[in-house]
Amino acid sequence: MKKRIIILLALCLLLCACQKQDGAPESADKLPTVISQAEYVEYQNLFFNKQADSFVGQHVTKTGTLVLLEDNWANVTRYYVWGYYDQTKCCDWQWEFVPKDPDDLPPAGSLVEMTGTLEHDEAALDKYWYTGAEVSVKTRYAGESCDVDLSLMDGTLERVQLLNLLHAPERYNGKTVRLYGRVQTTTSIQHPYYDNVWSLQFTTDGAVPATGVCVMVTGTWQDGVLTNATVTETKDY
Repeated sequence: MKKRIIILLALCLLLCACQKQDGAPESADKLPTVISQAEYVEYQNLFFNKQADSFVGQHVTKTGTLVLLEDNWANVTRYYVWGYYDQTKCCDWQWEFVPKDPDDLPPAGSLVEMTGTLEHDEAALDKYWYTGAEVSVKTRYAGESCDVDLSLMDGTLERVQLLNLLHAPERYNGKTVRLYGRVQTTTSIQHPYYDNVWSLQFTTDGAVPATGVCVMVTGTWQDGVLTNATVTETKDY
């Protein structure tokens, strides 16, 4: 009897291992860092070097970090996969896409593969997006969540989302907001890489690291200020 139980346990462990190998995505509480110089060059060529016509109609797969952006001007949710040019994380790229089924998407911050067809469309934020997109999960983000999490975005999308929050602050009053950046003063945070791009005020009863230190600030949004905030030094982003 004991030998039979041991055999059954071994079979169960083997079955679990096989299921994992069959494609079940792993989970992680740390934001994946996607580096692709090729994607950055393509992004620059399409949007800044006026080569969009050579990309329209292409059906491709992009690997990146999934993020949702709330566009208050158009009153829609936008979907992106994004990454960085290199480890300095100062230059980023982001592809907007239209998912086949938004309800099937993993949590924002997950590492995904997005497959779709590039189209020109005035409804896209930058006039181009991938349509009919199917998304497969490589690593599911399992970190703590809040109502609006700007820390899951690259620097460009973080700035765009922040502009949307400031455009309609009353829409977010009472919601929890998380933001990544550098300490500017004991009551303000700024863009993590560049001065004078954006800054945001916060209030806190806790300690604040020295000026220039990269931090995560999480608080309750109230009329454009993060109130009752916690400020935590981090090197994970």
